[in-house]
Amino acid sequence: MKKYIISLLAFTLLGTGCADYLDKMPDDMKTDDMVWRSRVEVEKYLTNCYAGIPNHQLQQDDPWEGLSDECDLPWTVYHTYAINLGNWNPSTNFYNKYALWYRAIRSTFVLENNVDRCGELDAALKTRYKAEAKFLRGYYYFLLLRQYGPVVLIKEQQPSNADYESMMRAPYDECVDYICQMMDEASNDLPWHWWNETTNLGRPNKMVCKAVKAVVLNLAASPQFNGNKEYADFKNPDGTPLVNTTYSEEKWRRAAAAAREVIDISEQRPECRLRLYRNDEQEGGTFNPYKSCVDVHLKAWNEEIIWARTHTGSLTAWQIHTFPGPKCLGGVGATLRLIDAFLMENGKPIDYPGSGYVETGFSTEPGAHWNPNNYDINTEEGRVGMIEDIRSCEAWGHWAGEWNMFCNREPRFYASILYNKRVIPALRTNVEERDYYSSPGQQNGFGRVELYYGGISRQSGSYTFYPMTGALALKRNDPQADMHNRVWPQKYCSNYIRYAEILLDYIEALNEYDPTNPDIRKYWDMIRDRAGVPSAFVATPEIAGNQDLQREYIIRERQIELCFETDRYFTTRRRWVAHTPDEGGMVDDRKYGEGGRVWGFSVNAGDASTNDFSFEGFYQRTAFESRVFNKAYYLFPIPQSEIDKSTGLVQNPWW
Repeated sequence: MKKYIISLLAFTLLGTGCADYLDKMPDDMKTDDMVWRSRVEVEKYLTNCYAGIPNHQLQQDDPWEGLSDECDLPWTVYHTYAINLGNWNPSTNFYNKYALWYRAIRSTFVLENNVDRCGELDAALKTRYKAEAKFLRGYYYFLLLRQYGPVVLIKEQQPSNADYESMMRAPYDECVDYICQMMDEASNDLPWHWWNETTNLGRPNKMVCKAVKAVVLNLAASPQFNGNKEYADFKNPDGTPLVNTTYSEEKWRRAAAAAREVIDISEQRPECRLRLYRNDEQEGGTFNPYKSCVDVHLKAWNEEIIWARTHTGSLTAWQIHTFPGPKCLGGVGATLRLIDAFLMENGKPIDYPGSGYVETGFSTEPGAHWNPNNYDINTEEGRVGMIEDIRSCEAWGHWAGEWNMFCNREPRFYASILYNKRVIPALRTNVEERDYYSSPGQQNGFGRVELYYGGISRQSGSYTFYPMTGALALKRNDPQADMHNRVWPQKYCSNYIRYAEILLDYIEALNEYDPTNPDIRKYWDMIRDRAGVPSAFVATPEIAGNQDLQREYIIRERQIELCFETDRYFTTRRRWVAHTPDEGGMVDDRKYGEGGRVWGFSVNAGDASTNDFSFEGFYQRTAFESRVFNKAYYLFPIPQSEIDKSTGLVQNPWW
């Protein structure tokens, strides 16, 4: 039990770069006064309370992209590789945050119980700091709930002789209610926004609290934990059920109401500056859906961001691993399941009648936006102008000669996917630099990504620095960066919640109990309008009011709008579709399913010495990997080391 107390609740330093004074425990009477009577020390302590929040560094802090059906990471150094092959168990401790987040929760109690002792803080700041502590407590419980399911719910600071060993997990719904309680209580004592105090951006405010509550309730209303009878035997040692196996429509109503509160902030409190990002509204000029979809992820603290943290390293690591070689380590692959999900420019899915989608062959005509300033690209002056337009997002879409599969797709496709033969956006106009990224014979003044076998974008060595899917993730890769020298023009944010997610949560929840509600179209159309595609109710009119069809299309909209933002992992699990089986056949046309074959292009086809952009064999659909997904994987296992320390702690189902 003593080891359990130390592991679970002893406060230790939660992150790098924090003051080492926290090595001395605040409840040690020798240092107690030093910490709690000093404003500087109290604020350092509060800052350290934030340190358990994930940084979104490329799969080092969390695995959600590498384990989703939209993405592949080719590097065995990441634990996602072993997990996708089924090589893990409760003792492997992959992405083990269990004890870390409980230590962070304890730190919030310590701060809340002691901050009033600081005479150097006024009453308003003490109240605000306690509210921040409550928010963090609720958020850490949310992170635990999302990864591990029902948690041991500790609601107050425990004495050193507490019987931790016999503590049991609280039912899922009780955990949700407590998180919502923390968000409500924190919201009461926090400001609406931080626009007047920009040094506090990244701290919670009322908007953040309400948005987290909406996300939590959306999770709780979904089929995984709303009437899921497969969890009927998931019980504590005393027989207490941990999941309510009776479906409740009311949970969707609560989720919709919580999301509606955030929407009301956008519509009724203009001082909060909450809205979807559009380049014309926030930067001026003509509306450009492609530029809007690119910049919403690159412009730190734009008005769509509800909660984030400024952390340059998090996004630069992502960009290095999504930018093609040479020089960089581009290997983050977009799967064909994601590529197929994107709409055509007319708003129709690729398999919808009249979509205009063509699977094979090379295009003979460019897209409408490829050369808006009509440059003569046969001259160096024209090429320089063209590349500047690409880097500024003024030029986008397909060029003549690109594979038809990539033609006439929606703006979000071009903002998210770097496909074979596309001009690399983040290359400067220097011709030597552009030719550096082109194979001999293809050095035409443009640097194009070469992902086929033998292409110069394919680096290999100790690790595989190219996408096994044959297409790179492009989203959150800054076209204004100097990737050749790894120089970035701006700081970025790690975005945790943005307004588009809340709108999608709202329409998803409404559809589950009121599928004809006009708000579904209203807010769905807002997302589509910003993306530059027609309304789903115009492009695919038969879905209107049809709950099943609307659900399918709303989940698809999430898959597109929120791709590479960690949402897909949690959506397939909370909707209880991640175990959809692979039935075999030459091509897997499933929309869901984390197990079985994962599809991409034929990256090893042909002859490396003769392959070039004209090689059609590259575009053959190929299963490059077979993944393992068991129902146990819907939740991470409680670390075996924690199970061994506590007789009251039951393991997650099927582990």
